[in-house]
Amino acid sequence: MSEKGIVGVDVGGTNIKAALVVARTIKKRVILPTKTHQGLRSSIAQIQSAIEPFIDKANAIGVGIAGIIDSRHGIVKYSPNLRGWHDVKLVHILKKKFKKPVKILNDVNAICLGEWKYGSAKGYNNVFLFTLGTGVGGAAVCEGKLLFGAHGFAGEFGHTVIKYNGPKCTCGAFGHLERYAGARFIVARARRKMRKENSSLNDYHHITPEIIADEAKRGDSVSKRVFSEIGFYIGIGVANIINLLDPDVVIVSGGISRAGNILFEPVRKTVNDRILGKHNRIFKIIPAKLGDDAGILGAAYFATAYDK
Repeated sequence: MSEKGIVGVDVGGTNIKAALVVARTIKKRVILPTKTHQGLRSSIAQIQSAIEPFIDKANAIGVGIAGIIDSRHGIVKYSPNLRGWHDVKLVHILKKKFKKPVKILNDVNAICLGEWKYGSAKGYNNVFLFTLGTGVGGAAVCEGKLLFGAHGFAGEFGHTVIKYNGPKCTCGAFGHLERYAGARFIVARARRKMRKENSSLNDYHHITPEIIADEAKRGDSVSKRVFSEIGFYIGIGVANIINLLDPDVVIVSGGISRAGNILFEPVRKTVNDRILGKHNRIFKIIPAKLGDDAGILGAAYFATAYDK
């Protein structure tokens, strides 16, 4: 008789990814494009469809989903990626459907758990992870426990203030890190510079942070300055986290984390210039290891092994 596993699900704005996790290993997986425009019922049906192929071989279900998540009561308070998701009792819905234990958590918390248990932060008890993508998310493990906070909002790294009179963030407040390091703002920064001087970026019809990173590695001066500047701003945010939480490891996740030294060098320099007691701290700022698997593995771990 084969060993039963856990279904880990990562619900994103672009894709819903699910897998059967057995003994910390992903055995089988499915990926479905998220039909966000079709509303609440459709996206719930998609999540169920992603789980269905594995449920007979699973003991439990763990779901990571972007937004404000009440893990204690199993409610998605709000998800920016999914149309119509307000106060959705997702745990109740999935339990009723599959007759299995279900737990849910914020997607970045799931990524952090995955990297902590199986990836870049394995073996450490104090970890901070942030994701760089369309937005900027964050999560923390403190003294071996995932940090939720009083209302489940802990870790909102992208909405920490790094410039009190800075530009308006998409959330409506001012000077937030996400306004400097979110993907579209990185591209906008590059485009402003391209209007003033020649750049190899002009050869592209569509620019992404990954393209800017590639051109920076090839020596394009505009691209290099963009990464120097965003690395500086991210470094300010990371320095604040290190001063506040004193982690062993700070992990950078998301597609842009693969930029390499053009991102990590300015981040590390800024952090070293701005933290208290740098000669008495031992910490690492490193890229994530598990890629897209982190959220699935973290959600699966949370479903049964994690005692909140």
